[in-house]
Formats: sequence, structure tokens, C-alpha cells
Amino acid sequence: METQGRPGVPGGLILGIESSCDETAAAVVRAGGDVLANVVASQIALHAKYGGVVPELASREHLRNIVPVVRAAMAEAGVGFDELDAIAVTEGPGLAGALLVGITYAKALAMALGKPLIAVNHLEGHIHAVLMEARQKEQAMEMPLLALVVSGGHTHLYVAEENTGTWQYRNVGRTVDDAAGEAFDKVAKLLGLGYPGGPWMDALAKEGNPRAVEFRFQQIKARHGEVENDSSYAQHFSFSGIKTAVLRYIQTHGMGAGVEARRRALGDALKANPAMRAAEALREMPEVFDQQTLDLIASFQFAVVGNLMRQTFAAAEALGARGIVVSGGVSANSELRRRFAEEAERRGLRVEFPTMAMSTDNAAMIAAAAWGKFCAGEFAAEGLVATPGLKLG
Repeated sequence: METQGRPGVPGGLILGIESSCDETAAAVVRAGGDVLANVVASQIALHAKYGGVVPELASREHLRNIVPVVRAAMAEAGVGFDELDAIAVTEGPGLAGALLVGITYAKALAMALGKPLIAVNHLEGHIHAVLMEARQKEQAMEMPLLALVVSGGHTHLYVAEENTGTWQYRNVGRTVDDAAGEAFDKVAKLLGLGYPGGPWMDALAKEGNPRAVEFRFQQIKARHGEVENDSSYAQHFSFSGIKTAVLRYIQTHGMGAGVEARRRALGDALKANPAMRAAEALREMPEVFDQQTLDLIASFQFAVVGNLMRQTFAAAEALGARGIVVSGGVSANSELRRRFAEEAERRGLRVEFPTMAMSTDNAAMIAAAAWGKFCAGEFAAEGLVATPGLKLG
């Protein structure tokens, strides 16, 4: 369980609760921008042995963690439950059972305390993770913004605008199959690497040649009505093809035996040390990371980041965006941050990323996104339920 924050004075205090996937999180945020506590209980070690999140196990762990995580957040913030002004919780999208744990707890707590309950879209939370930190630096972003939310479950583009404290979102792009983060995880699994795959791929790509293998993406044209808001403009993404291309490369270049040897060696090493990172593994057993594999990893990452970058900046230009925010777990990728920053500078655009702590799922972003709703009196109904396929905009 990780905590970050500092004590603050009461006033505009919102307790945020997040349980959409495999992190149980609670945070206390004042006025949408002052993080007093942000506590996350991660399940990565549990799911790593299965190579991905197991929904039933995730729900069980949320049940175990929700009470101690909330208590830890309140203690870290140094406030009592009676000092809270509202409870915010992730309504969706996410895993149904996981969402249900957070919503059930939040509804019960709000009712017991007599506090309003605020439902928050998980994707909106990721956007506000960046906006909150920008406000903390007293560098509010100009409107309209283009937001790229890129994670294991989502690759979406939104035009975001604020009007008298209320945010509106217009969806202008999405993935038609695998999300970018999902592609990272699946390719990492094909190569016999650990889970989650993103951090492994990012670290190992630094040792490879990003132009050794050429991957191409087809332009995907949206049909009328394919984007949530029926927009006439869309930049669609697709990452299932590059996953298939990697599989074919492994097969046609006789890399199967090396993959199996690597899977066994890393499996044994990770059992002994579940916290082992890719750079550490590369140092300790370089024999399982041949140059061909490192070149393939670097080329895959180079292609995916390039595709995200090209389509995002094309959308920004077409839609007249004044700035770009990139959020979600994949926003932690070091190559993505570097190349997006370079391209933004070249174009004279501002681009912002969340800090590493805010890039993955957390509850501070949920409480931050809830602030505008609190001020506008947008409270959840008593019949609030989990909405696994909830859309934004």
C-alpha cells in the first residue's frame, strides 16, 4: 500500500474511491486540486502469475482492501469523516465486480454520514489527473484541449472544454480493437516477459534498435455514428494488427525456443523476487535477452508511440486544440513522453503528462474530477449502479 500526501485544513474536502480494475484506491482532495492523501493498494503481484487481471480475484481483493485503504487515506489526510463534504466514486468503465465493491462501499458511507455522493467516469478522472497537477503549478491550460487517454483498456481522444466550472467532453477517436496498453501486455507475453508488459517493454527497448523491424499501421476511417457523440471527425486507432505482426515475426525468425527459455528463466526469477524490474533482470541474466529480441521490442514500441503521436497531433491540428494532455498508464512510457514533448515543441503546442504516481489508476484523480460536479450540485441518485461500459462525452 502506497501513500502520498500531506495534512491540510478542512474545507471542500472530497473522499475519492477508485476500484475499476486491479487497484483499490482512496484519496482526500481539497477543492479539486490540493491532494491531502492518495493511497493505492496494488494487486499486480497477485495477477502477475496469471499474465493478466483475473476479474474474480480482483473483486475479492477489493473487498479485502477497501476498508483499510479508506482508513489509511483519512489518517494520512489528518481529517475525520465528519469533515468531508462529499464522497466520490468511480461509476465506470471497468470490471463490473470490481466497480461494484467501490460503489457499494461509497453509497453506504455517504448514507451513514449524510454526505452527497458523486459518480465519476474513470476516463474523466485520468484527464483531471493532469489538469489538477497543472493547476498546482499555477499553469492552467488554454481551451480547447485535446486529451489522449491511453491505457491497458482504453485509447481514446477527447476535446475537453471548461465552461463556468463545468467540463464538457467530445469523443473524437477511439480504438476499434486492442488498446495500446493491451498491445504492450500481449506482445510482452508473446516474448516471454513479465506482467504488466509496459514497464518491461519500455526498459528493454532502450537496448534495442527501433528501426530494425518495420511495422506499419493502416489508416482507419470512421463511419458516420462510430464515435460516441456522432462526431463528424474521428481519429481511430487499431493495435491488434501489430500484435499479429510480432507473432509472425517470432514464428518466421525461429525465435520460439528463445521465448520459451526466457519465459522459464524469468518465471523462476520472478517467483524468487516478484518486484524484479526489467533492467535488473537484463543485468542478472543477459543471456535470455538476445539482441534480436531487444531490437524487436524497440521496433514495436517505436511504431506504437509513432502511431499515437501522428494521430493525436493530426487531431489537434484539425480541431484547433490549444494544448494536449496525455494520461493513463501508457503515459508513463519514457519514449512516448520524450517524442510527444519534442513534437509539441516543434509545433508550438503545450503538452502535459501526469506525474508517474498519477499516471496509473488512483483515487486523487476521481476526487479532482468530482469537484466541478460538487460545485454544480451534480450528485448521484440513490440507485447508482456499476456501468462497466460507461462512455464519456
